[in-house]
Amino acid sequence: MMVGYESQLLDLAVNQPDAFKQVKDDVVIVYPTPTVWSTHTLMALDEKGGTLLNLLKTPAVQKLAWERHGFRAANFAGTDSISRFGVPGTLDQIPAVSELPNNDAMQQLIATLQSTQ
Repeated sequence: MMVGYESQLLDLAVNQPDAFKQVKDDVVIVYPTPTVWSTHTLMALDEKGGTLLNLLKTPAVQKLAWERHGFRAANFAGTDSISRFGVPGTLDQIPAVSELPNNDAMQQLIATLQSTQ
């Protein structure tokens, strides 16, 4: 068994189609209920990080991330169907989604976990 992100499989299908063909019949996609939606996979810790974060949030970069790598934008508006990736079992819409805590809450959780070690 292997667990990964939907985008990893979509990226493989787009960027390494021969490798995807070798594994596609052995892959089963499962969307847990609720599915955790991470809208902040990058946490800016300084001004340069903030600049990068702002760039990653632009519509042009989010469109590129979807089309070439299978990263869904939080709003997922104006994008084409996931079926174009040719990955069986994927969903256009994920019905039950729960967002991860914001950066401040995540930092508090990390600090709390580190203090108990």
